[in-house]
Order: sequence, then C-alpha cells, then structure tokens
Amino acid sequence: MSPTAFHLRSYEASTGLDKHEQIQWVFSLHGDMAFEVSGRGGRLSRGRGVFVASGERHDQSAREPNRFLVIDCAAGAIDDATHEALLRRPWLAVPDGLIEELMVLARQGTRANALPALLRHYSPHAEYARLHRLCARIEQSPGAPWTVETLAALAGLSVSRLHAVFRAYFGMAPMAWLAACRLRHARHALESSAAPLSDIALRLGYSEQSALTRAFRREVGLPPGAWRRLRQ
Repeated sequence: MSPTAFHLRSYEASTGLDKHEQIQWVFSLHGDMAFEVSGRGGRLSRGRGVFVASGERHDQSAREPNRFLVIDCAAGAIDDATHEALLRRPWLAVPDGLIEELMVLARQGTRANALPALLRHYSPHAEYARLHRLCARIEQSPGAPWTVETLAALAGLSVSRLHAVFRAYFGMAPMAWLAACRLRHARHALESSAAPLSDIALRLGYSEQSALTRAFRREVGLPPGAWRRLRQ
C-alpha cells in the first residue's frame, strides 16, 4: 500500500475545529478558502497550500465553488527535520508544476506515492529550500517595504539570479509574486475583519487605499468594498 492517499474535496461552511492522526497537505486546484491551523489563520488559493501536522487543530470554510487536493500520509512518514520545519512554516508556496505532478500521481490511484515529490519541494534540504524560506518571510510580513534588491539579499542571490529562479519555479517575477501575496492577504483581511480599507491597504504595503482598489479590481473584477459586502 502506498504511504500516501489522495482525495479531491470541495468545502463549504465551517464545521468546527478538527484534528486527526495523519499528516495532511492541502492544495487548491480551483477557488480559495479561509483556513486555520493551530490558531493561525490564512487563505488557501492557487499558489498557496498548507501542511497540517498530526494532532493539529484546524478548520476551513469557503463561500464559492472550489476544489482541493488533499494528500494524507502517516505521521512518521517524513523525517524529523522536515516535520519541524513544516510545523514552523505550515503555509506552502506552490508552483503550478508541483500541482501538475501531484495530479498525475493522483490519477494512478493507490500505487502512487506523493512523498518524493513533496519532499523534493518542502524538505529543508531541498533544491528550492532557500526560495521557500524567502517566501515564508514575505508571507509573515507582506506589508514590509520589500524591494527586489532586499529579496535578493535575503535569498543570498544576485537580482538577476533571483529573477531567473522565480520565473523558473513560479512562472513570474519576484515582485509579481509579492503582489499576489498581498492581494491574498487583502482578501483574507476583508473577509475576516471589519478593518477600514485604508488600514488594510497601509498594513499590506500599498501606498494608499486607491492603490489597493486598483490592484483588487484588476485581480477580482470588483473593488474591495463591493467584494466585502458580497461576503457578508
């Protein structure tokens, strides 16, 4: 029997905190949802997944059509160093290439083992571990005054090399990834709080509320205030 099991799931309203013995990896195939793990709230969407350790309390809720790939594995299936690293940084930056690879494996059914693919991306010794640590830093402080030079310095890469790595892995430039990260945090803040739009904009690094409105409208098709009213 394979050490991993694949599930395709859609989510609706919250059913309350849950926990289970197995480890879970959750990736969006379509749509997004609010997710809480051990008291840390965030948003899952294409490009952002989450790791749920054995026994961790978690909850999720979604209001729009969605489809997620959930991968279960036994608690002892990953090494201690990887487990500890993922406990500290459960939010996962997810390249489209990994989703494509996992879906190929999922179609193979019980014969397929997803762990080699997952560890190739999320082990602390993986080829792209340095990039994932950088993405985690950005996720922790999306409103910081990031520049491409600052990001390159944190990654220990030249600016040109950072651009090349981001494009090869995520299919976009570093500042485009940062912009997507900020918009994801904006959606979460709009749905989970009553904070004024101006406060959300400044907290997430936008120069003013109108800058958030323009970016949000381009991405979502609605201004943030209208989108928030639809979610209430």
